[in-house]
Amino acid sequence: MRRNTAGGAGESGLRALRTLARRELSTVALREALRRAGLPEEEIEAELHAAIRLGALDDRRSARARARALVLRGGWGREAMHARLVHQGYPPELAEEALAEAIREEGWTARAAASRLVVPGVPPRRLARRLLARGFDPALVRKLLPGVEGMDEGG
Repeated sequence: MRRNTAGGAGESGLRALRTLARRELSTVALREALRRAGLPEEEIEAELHAAIRLGALDDRRSARARARALVLRGGWGREAMHARLVHQGYPPELAEEALAEAIREEGWTARAAASRLVVPGVPPRRLARRLLARGFDPALVRKLLPGVEGMDEGG
């Protein structure tokens, strides 16, 4: 069977669906991926509308899936997870809603997520930097790693 490699309408009409088959994306992220692929704006809009009409592109559903994956993977503070969702193209309100739902459903707590990153044998100061870099609250880091230099109140 020959494949259309000319990049005509038949071939490019499936580009959004093939991209979404690999991974859930926001409308913003899919639009950017199609731009990087060199599609003209009118074709991008047609692809997006077709993907929405077929149910393959749904920001609410994909935000929930991405939030759940972040919560299950662990290792990030709540604000950091929210920032990652927004960076992936979800509106802040939708990112917050999806994250709150995933946290509630999975029983996520910042303390448990941070505790998973506290590894015996790793210097406490390095652990503190890792936790802070991953968006955990300094007060929580102080509780998990008491006595770490520079982690006193206000530090």
